[in-house]
Amino acid sequence: MNVNSEAGASAGTTYGARRYQSLWGSFEANDPVSARRSGMKRYHLEVFAPGTNSVERQQLRRFRQWRVWGALIALACDFIIGSTWHTWQAPLLIAVVYLAGLMIGLRLTSRVRRGIRSLNVGTILLGGSTIVEGDIALLESCLSEFETLDRARSTTAIGPVEYEAEWAHLYARLAPAA
Repeated sequence: MNVNSEAGASAGTTYGARRYQSLWGSFEANDPVSARRSGMKRYHLEVFAPGTNSVERQQLRRFRQWRVWGALIALACDFIIGSTWHTWQAPLLIAVVYLAGLMIGLRLTSRVRRGIRSLNVGTILLGGSTIVEGDIALLESCLSEFETLDRARSTTAIGPVEYEAEWAHLYARLAPAA
């Protein structure tokens, strides 16, 4: 697979979209229109530790969304209780609820967040030449293998154990350099 094509990923592949999520993690590429305008393309591959289950992935997703949802809840609470409570009590309660949500999220997702391995690659078109930051060959090979793995899983060519074993192999390839 060639992530350096016009759309940010090869045409006809699962990863042709700007964002792709699977059991193993996710892949994200910046908007192709923005990439053409700025001359800069960014790719982010995030792989969960093998054994990460759907509940843990959902908790991580909710934790990452808490900043927005927590702010909206805080705003709603301010409208509801702000007019009936004393001036200093409402903001204090809102801050405590928001921080409690963050702390609970940090606690519930600590194992998953520590186990995530990610690979960031950026390309910049500058003066007719392309400057690459990051290991684009590793990104392309991992994406290609993850795509093959997902296709095999969707056609039941491999079972859950084989899927997890291959996922573990690819996860090990993304280990930080010692």
